[in-house]
Order: sequence, then structure tokens, then C-alpha cells
Amino acid sequence: MDLDETKTSKFISIEEGVLRISLISTINSELIPIGFFGSEWLKLEKDRLRNFDLRLEALNEVKFKITSTHNSTTEVDSIFHNHWLLILCMIKSATQVEIRICRLIAILVFSFGRRNKESYTLPFELSHSQIALLVGCTRSTVTRQIGFMKSKGMISPDKNNYGILVSDKLIMQESTFVEHLQFT
Repeated sequence: MDLDETKTSKFISIEEGVLRISLISTINSELIPIGFFGSEWLKLEKDRLRNFDLRLEALNEVKFKITSTHNSTTEVDSIFHNHWLLILCMIKSATQVEIRICRLIAILVFSFGRRNKESYTLPFELSHSQIALLVGCTRSTVTRQIGFMKSKGMISPDKNNYGILVSDKLIMQESTFVEHLQFT
């Protein structure tokens, strides 16, 4: 994405779907996750992005636009001032990888999922490599943990849609952690 225009900031309007936004260092190519966003306006500050390229990744069917102005009726937050940065740090603070993965899934369900009769649906999947980056472990560890979670019935592929079915058990297990985050 080219942000080398005269404006000091631009805006992203996400109309539907979920975007994962990351920064890529122009110095050492390090990938830095910023968060997950859906149905909102975000401010891109050119001066704060000077040593980074921006990566926007659609996690499901996404409709968005990049503009030089916004027409939001509320104040628009910068991509650098969002609750996801804190949440990702809090997830990584758990000592057990299984807990980190469960918390990530529960928070994503809380933010973007929907309640079904006997479970929850997360409307997109993340690769094992993506999960590993977010929770701070190796891809093979994530593969092993996801297999364990599937065998325990905590998660399963959503056969009707591209996504994941998440059990009540997993959501209940992580409900205290998620409830104390005070999403708005």
C-alpha cells in the first residue's frame, strides 16, 4: 500500500468482513501483528508508518476502502491505538500454549463470531502459522494443540461455511478472561 502522498493520514473504512492488519519492518522484514478489525473506520498515520509497510489480510469476504477523509460520526482511532495490541500481549503472557490458543479463539469468537444452537461459529480460519505468530510458539506446536483440541471436541471445521465451530466448553473456559477485557 502506498502512503507517500501529501496527506499526513489516510483512513480505512471496513464495511463488511474481517481484516487482519500487520506492519512489516522496512529495516529487517519483521512482521508485527496490529490486530483484527471489522465494520469500522481506522486512521493510518503516515508519519508513524515511516519504517513500516502495511499488510492488510482479508480473513473472509471483505469490503473496504481507503480514503483521505472519513465520514464517521464518531472519533476515528489510529491503528496504533486499539485494544488488540493489549489483547495480543495478554494472550502471550499465559505460560501454556493451549491456553494462549484457546484465548485467541475465544476473543475472536467474541469479537466476530456468532452463537449457534449448541456452539459458536468463527466466520474465518487462521493458518497454523498465523496462530503461531500471534500466540508466540512454533507452527508445529500449534498443529499439535489444534489436533488435541479437535479430539476433545473443543473446535471443528464448519462444514457449511469457511470457518470454525467452537464449543461452549472452550468459550466457558475462557469467559472470565474475555469478560474482563471490556470490549466496547
